[in-house]
Amino acid sequence: MNPLELGFMQRAVVGCVVIAAVAPLVGSFIVQRGQSLVGDGMGHVAFAGVGVAFLIGADPVLGALTFTVLAGLLLVRMGRAGLAGDLALALIFYGGIAVGYLFSSRANAGQTRLVGLLFGSPLNLTWGQVRVIVALAAVVVVVTVALYPRLVALAFDEQAARVAGVPTDRIVMALTLMVALVVVGGMSSIGLLLISAMMVVPVAAAAQLSSSYRTTLLVGSGIGAASAFVGLLASYYRDYAPASAIVLVAIGCYLMASAWRALNRRWRPAISSR
Repeated sequence: MNPLELGFMQRAVVGCVVIAAVAPLVGSFIVQRGQSLVGDGMGHVAFAGVGVAFLIGADPVLGALTFTVLAGLLLVRMGRAGLAGDLALALIFYGGIAVGYLFSSRANAGQTRLVGLLFGSPLNLTWGQVRVIVALAAVVVVVTVALYPRLVALAFDEQAARVAGVPTDRIVMALTLMVALVVVGGMSSIGLLLISAMMVVPVAAAAQLSSSYRTTLLVGSGIGAASAFVGLLASYYRDYAPASAIVLVAIGCYLMASAWRALNRRWRPAISSR
């Protein structure tokens, strides 16, 4: 049977491909700024929101979104005050995952449900959850298009951007909130602890193949989407954990892209010398 004829696979493909395609759009900016682990930290904070939501009987997506947005605002304020050092970030991020598990266990949320949120459970997505993922991804795309020149200026040289009149504080805020939206969008599909990989790895792979920043962004998005699709098919035919398969396919793309670039560097001198 064609797996794409199955309802659960259709939902998984739409949800995972959409968020995996959008994640590198945000990841390209945070990687350029040397903040590759921000997405991972946001995932920890989002888990705290999930725990609180379980405890009070609220929607986990709403809890995760609230906590990641608040964490984003806090990080920006800490950065302005010069307090966003490694220790402060560690306290926020690891405290978040500790609080999340504490409250989740108090609410008797169940280990299976928690593992699904942490490591993804795309085969259990509902169409309602898919619509939420698509809506969050659409917001990220719209903001990326609207702020693209300013985001690029911020990513390459924040000081120069500020001198040029770019409202860097607001753009940093927007970028941080975009990371939060991607993390929450990927919570039920790829997982809070794995979605950050889809912000970073496809971008790293695309950088090996592209000659311009815009091309890197677009190729990274394509690699993310393809990794999600291939990973889901692998999980269906080989019974792998879907989210793990997606991330490993993306890592495989990076390794192949790196090998291709290394081979090109070796071939070019040999060709030019003939």
